[in-house]
Amino acid sequence: MDKIKKLINKIKSENYYKGQITKIIEFNSKNPDFSDNFNVIPEIKKYLDEVNIKNLFSHQYQTISKIKNGKNVIISTPTASGKTLAFNIPVLEEIKKNYETTALFIYPSKALANDQLNTLLNIKKISSLDFTAGIYDGDTPSDKKKTLRENTNIIISNPYELHQILPFHFKFKKFFKNLKFIVLDEAHRYRGIFGSNIAMLIRRLKRILKFYGSKAQFIVSTASLANPEEFCLKLTGENFELIDKSGSPSGKKYLILWDSSLLPEKSVFTQTKDLLLTSTNANFQTLCFTTSRKSAELISIWANKEIKNNKIFSYRAGYPPETRRDIEKKLKNGEIKGVVSTNALELGIDIGQLDVIIISGYPGSISSFWQQAGRAGRKMQDSVIFYIPYEDALEKYLLKNHEILTDMKFENAVISIDNPNILTGHILCAASELPISEKELFDNDNTTTIINLLINKGLLTSTPKGIIYAGSVRPQEIVSLDNIGGKNIKIKVENKILEEICLNRAFREAHPGAVYLHQGQTYLIEKLNIEEGVAYAKKENIDFYTEALKDENVKIIDIIKTKNFNNFKLYLGKVAVTEIYKGYKIKKSGHVISNEILNLPPLDFTSESVWMELDDSINDKIKKLCLDFNGAIHATEHAMIALAPVFAMCEPNDLGGVSYPIYKNGKSVIFIYDAYEGGIGICSKLFEVFTLLKEKTLTMIKTCECENGCPYCVYSSKCGNNNNPIDKNGAITLLMDLF
Repeated sequence: MDKIKKLINKIKSENYYKGQITKIIEFNSKNPDFSDNFNVIPEIKKYLDEVNIKNLFSHQYQTISKIKNGKNVIISTPTASGKTLAFNIPVLEEIKKNYETTALFIYPSKALANDQLNTLLNIKKISSLDFTAGIYDGDTPSDKKKTLRENTNIIISNPYELHQILPFHFKFKKFFKNLKFIVLDEAHRYRGIFGSNIAMLIRRLKRILKFYGSKAQFIVSTASLANPEEFCLKLTGENFELIDKSGSPSGKKYLILWDSSLLPEKSVFTQTKDLLLTSTNANFQTLCFTTSRKSAELISIWANKEIKNNKIFSYRAGYPPETRRDIEKKLKNGEIKGVVSTNALELGIDIGQLDVIIISGYPGSISSFWQQAGRAGRKMQDSVIFYIPYEDALEKYLLKNHEILTDMKFENAVISIDNPNILTGHILCAASELPISEKELFDNDNTTTIINLLINKGLLTSTPKGIIYAGSVRPQEIVSLDNIGGKNIKIKVENKILEEICLNRAFREAHPGAVYLHQGQTYLIEKLNIEEGVAYAKKENIDFYTEALKDENVKIIDIIKTKNFNNFKLYLGKVAVTEIYKGYKIKKSGHVISNEILNLPPLDFTSESVWMELDDSINDKIKKLCLDFNGAIHATEHAMIALAPVFAMCEPNDLGGVSYPIYKNGKSVIFIYDAYEGGIGICSKLFEVFTLLKEKTLTMIKTCECENGCPYCVYSSKCGNNNNPIDKNGAITLLMDLF
């Protein structure tokens, strides 16, 4: 019996096991597909021989060939398939040919940047190639930065640092003038608000390169996506050639589906902790992924109370760099047996030969699911992935329809390049970097209206050299790549600021009475002062957590697109949204202890929405069957929002919704909207794929075993009306009538 099957049997013998394993799916090992060609310079050949690489995989050779032919390239292959080598080789060969050549490698995290630098330095040491490389970020000593700017072939950085240094582009004149390559690694992370900001940041960079007379070639490395070419075009404004057929091998994998609802007295978090301890106590190096910082901290705290030998570590963005590096190093060399992480460790950091991956809660996309699953078995050893869904409609649907995961038909990565709030911030940044000489500023996107508005507000001014920034504060300090704009809230304990978050997240996580987690510690929010931009917290040992509840109101501003169906009309348009956070749940081990009232001002914003306007005949039919029409549209709204991430890469909190039995126009209307000022493109994508969304929503509700509705089909834990009214059968009737 192999070691993975022994682990499974061990789990089945534990007291907490009550038949939760509903399916074990085996993936056979895959042999490599090598290229017939192997043409690299002698120095690279020397390096490859030393690290025992005898040939290139087919996708690596294709990538290298296209880059050498001057093409913008997307490499979209699985974790640990050798994407990094595929772009390092042509970049280093070009530097060998022309030593003046420079390249900018952009990573979404500092951990990845450090990993890449170590890789490059290892290549340099073994191959004797003559090139320089270094990391340029907030941790780089100031005396080293000048050398990097003026004498380095490859600068490795992150979007946040790039955002801050673009106003000082003149210091990088030599580097930018000779910039031949821009590498965007792990680019699937650039989606939603973050991706929309990165798209504008890249356009600002391209504008500066044009000023210095250079045009760089883009190399994008990403996890698998449904729309890689469309995504990269929006991200960079450039056309790309795609390489997505991997030639890399893989070891045998077991995917185990775990239904936590079969042990209702124990929460998902507790069962995750139990699995983690069983795996680590059996000497399996285990990485557990969770969907939030809160759950990562809680699971690690609980596990360490019961641990026998090795400490369980938590890992997430926000930890000090030295803490993250230490955990990565110890994980790689085997000193640490267990880590609980957010998606911060999903990226391609080399963390050694992991045996077990626990995915506690769906990470938001099939692409991310397999990125996380791919962290195990990197060295061809057998490995196992446990998927433990939360009490959520989408997660239960995936548990029962696992072919959605195993078929690996990936979602669309969504970004917006016309969100006015995002555009406004980056126009101000661009004007502070170089004068604006024309109104169409970014890749022919018409920004005339916004520029004129900013001139009227006195934030831009016309000069003989063009339009320049006229504000008193550097715009790069105000514009956040993680937010759309507007007010931020600082989390403050005594005189120490823990971190800064956007206002809508503060309403969810830092309202009065909220439990806030930071670096393994629990804090109770005592006061939220919106005017001051501060949430006051005190440190307390707390064994419960909180979940905010809200109501929504939507007003139609403008209709962009319409589709006519048999019994309804589908719209895409601009809406005004009011969100009212009216209370929160206090929960322990997944169970509600109490419901509390909140008194917060309404959040008002404009956004993008997709909505259905239903024919009166549907209402009549549902009422004739003695079903609740109000409950039917409410249930349909919940279920559609729950399934939306299958079609667009988004998080559950990225969407809001509201259903009206009688809207202002006299019709019954169901709204789904982007939960951010200006919208971020999710509803635009849902409008395109709405027929599929409708079909899958019906399937999900019909196949749920419950009688009248539950968290696995039509209930939402975030519903401000406590899922009342909800009519599951009414929703089925409604959706069937829409075909």
